[in-house]
Amino acid sequence: MRTLSFALNSASEVRKHFNSMEDKRFHHKLAFVFATPRSDMQQVFHAFADCDVPVIGCSTGGNLLVGQGDRVIHEDMPVVTLLDINSTYFSYLSIERGERTSFDFGEEIGSWGLREFSKPNFIVVASGLSLNGEEFVNGILSAAGSNAMIFGGLAGDETKFEQNYVFSREKLIESGAIAVVFDSEHIEMSGIATSGWVGLGKDLTVTASESNIVYSIDHEPALNVYKKYLNVKDSDLPAIGVEYPLLIKRDDGSNTLRAVMGVDKDKQALIFAGSVPENSIVSFSSSPGFEVIDRTCEKISDFHSKHPEADVLLLFSCMARHLALGPMISEEINYAAQKWGLPLSGFFTYGEFGTNPGSTSGFFNQTYSLVILKEK
Repeated sequence: MRTLSFALNSASEVRKHFNSMEDKRFHHKLAFVFATPRSDMQQVFHAFADCDVPVIGCSTGGNLLVGQGDRVIHEDMPVVTLLDINSTYFSYLSIERGERTSFDFGEEIGSWGLREFSKPNFIVVASGLSLNGEEFVNGILSAAGSNAMIFGGLAGDETKFEQNYVFSREKLIESGAIAVVFDSEHIEMSGIATSGWVGLGKDLTVTASESNIVYSIDHEPALNVYKKYLNVKDSDLPAIGVEYPLLIKRDDGSNTLRAVMGVDKDKQALIFAGSVPENSIVSFSSSPGFEVIDRTCEKISDFHSKHPEADVLLLFSCMARHLALGPMISEEINYAAQKWGLPLSGFFTYGEFGTNPGSTSGFFNQTYSLVILKEK
């Protein structure tokens, strides 16, 4: 399996790049396309609609590319990764959510993947600010099996929280998903998901919630509690909620982060990217600083020692990491490309799908989710 990655000065350059690939006898069979809303999404979609290749595309909070010049983060330039891969080793799906619950929506994608291959692994991008990422992933796993690997993320719109998109060659979707499933008999998939965010202040109790909507914390309206503890104004939300997620403390000693995706001012409620169970013990959280980068690089190095070979590197990194770490985030983005000696592409997300070695796939926030693909 071979790959080529590049950034576009404009969507109109797509055909020129594709013709160039053909001249080099690079037979592109699959394309990943990431673009911020600064590149008109209709224009980007139409540029790829004329290309005879399956497209897994989405709007983002920033596009990532290591391997073309010194620039790593591309806000105004779409990033494209083409795969020269045997067409029988993968299949892809473009699907609108409609009226399905987040779980049912995921379950339909999982069922489709299992029909395509007996041991499916997925890369998925999803849009719709109301999607519950945790229930979505659980739905995929319920149908495809708990051993299925899932990587990808929720589309972004540069912290505007107004509208995000996914797109295939056939359609541009406001609420839906584009999924590619790989046959694990031929394509090895592995990766890591690491965060590093730490809790702030005392423990609190979620006293009223439903799915990913929290109505009260310690019997106070959730929105009031959030503003009081973090000293933020209505105008700061929901954007600042990406930087200061809720940390859920599980009974088994593990923690899960949930970022604020929206607010319901009438009900004084907070809408999170994933489920926040009633009676959960929680605290607010934040990045501890640049030491997060050191921890991430250590985990990448350890992962690389166990998986030294790869054909493709894709990164799904939370928008909050960029906001918290600023230009320094390029260090942890570059590090993986240096370890494997390959180009790396990806985007800043509103939530990440990922799998740590030996564990079940999950939904994350504030996380660096790296996936590698290798043809067997």
